[in-house]
Order: sequence, then structure tokens, then C-alpha cells
Amino acid sequence: MAPDLTNDLANDAAALPAAVETYLATPKDELGPILGEVFAADAVVHDEGNTHVGIDAIRAWSDAVAAAFSFTREVVSGVVRGGAVVVRVDVRGDFFGSPVELHHHFSIADGKITALTICP
Repeated sequence: MAPDLTNDLANDAAALPAAVETYLATPKDELGPILGEVFAADAVVHDEGNTHVGIDAIRAWSDAVAAAFSFTREVVSGVVRGGAVVVRVDVRGDFFGSPVELHHHFSIADGKITALTICP
């Protein structure tokens, strides 16, 4: 059964773990330098059918997305359950299909993101 994402955070991004809040609140073109602060060294990101492992690969992915598109993100809702965080995010920009609501599935350990999967 899918988690109910409508009310748990009630649009209160401050209720998110600090690493997730920082990741989602930081402008896309400023993420590169701080990725090591919010992602674990061996973190994994899954996005658009691709897998990026480790800070260098995640930085390359993040920088490529930032260079390719202009967009903004707004947290719609989310659920925090232990080390798992699922956040619905409204993403608007100059990409095909904008705006789109994407689910960001985070795994958190020791205050850092260990895994992130982004999907519709």
C-alpha cells in the first residue's frame, strides 16, 4: 500500500531531515559545492533511468541537470518514517512536461542522504 503523502508534513519543509531540506531548498546551480555535506560518500541517486554512485558521479549528474534546465522546486507534502523520507515536489521550469509533480524517495543514515530515487 502506498504511503499517504497528503498530510504528514503539512507543507512544513522544516519537518524534513536537515539533509533533505537543504537538498530541496538549495537552488539547483548552488548544489554542486554542498553535495558532500548532504550526501554520504557512497550515496546512490536514481533519476530518469540512470544510476549515479558516489559524490563525484552525483555532482556530475547535478551539474548536468543544472546546466540543461532552469527550474524551481516546491515541497507539496511528505512522509518521514525512520530513515525513509518520501517527498512530493512540484517542479516547474523550461523542460518538456513542466510543471510536473515528482516523488523524491530518500534514505537517510547518520544525518546524510544515502540514496535518492526521483520518479513521477
